[in-house]
Amino acid sequence: MLGAENALLKQRIATAERTAEILTELNETRKAETAALAETLKAKNETIAAQAELIRNQDELAAKLKGKKRSLLGRIGDVLLGAAAIAILK
Repeated sequence: MLGAENALLKQRIATAERTAEILTELNETRKAETAALAETLKAKNETIAAQAELIRNQDELAAKLKGKKRSLLGRIGDVLLGAAAIAILK
């Protein structure tokens, strides 16, 4: 009877040790996943920041282009080119 109890206790200890190993492995896996997710989030935030900078630069360029007027001679030249193109097509 004592031998059977010893065998059961050894089996319980082995099971507890294996459970501890599995839980340790699971913990390490979760730590690795957390680190990978943190890196992914960091990269995503950098991408968003770069896109925001690009949009800001495009908005600045659009504002500059809207504020920039062509010279009077340039506009007259465009009108003359358009009139010449119409005359040629007729």
